[in-house]
Amino acid sequence: MRFLKFVIISLTFLFILLTAIGLLMPSSVTVGRSVEINAPIDSIRTYTNDLENWKLWLNGADTAFYKQLTPGTRDKDSKIKLGTYMITVIKNDTKYMITLWQGEHTREQVNRIELYYNGSTTTVNWSFEQQLKWYPWERLSAMLHDKVFGPSMEVSLNKLKQVAEKS
Repeated sequence: MRFLKFVIISLTFLFILLTAIGLLMPSSVTVGRSVEINAPIDSIRTYTNDLENWKLWLNGADTAFYKQLTPGTRDKDSKIKLGTYMITVIKNDTKYMITLWQGEHTREQVNRIELYYNGSTTTVNWSFEQQLKWYPWERLSAMLHDKVFGPSMEVSLNKLKQVAEKS
């Protein structure tokens, strides 16, 4: 009985400690990557600002399930189903595109693709942002998002670079 009481008190203390540490961490996590592409901004925008063209450069999109759910793929509120994600265009203009990704079993993520042209090359900044709940395991696991999403984003951006520089 004494041992059981010790275990329950220890687990309660551990949960409170992890919750306190988690609450000190940010309530959102952002993973971002950038690439310099030797192509004009308009040729890159063709690939980044049209959901239909994402399958040409987005890692895994060429083999994932793809379904267009609205008549257009560039306009605000355009939607596609890509793999297990529902992707909705929030904003699309000449400088950047913002989309909302909703997975079947995951929290919403905001995707931003920003384009900057400096006269000879175009910089593409790509980021995902996800809001986190107060749960300690969610806040602590957010530290791994960069290791999980980052490599796939790098592969995608390198593929975008190859495709854009070819055209």
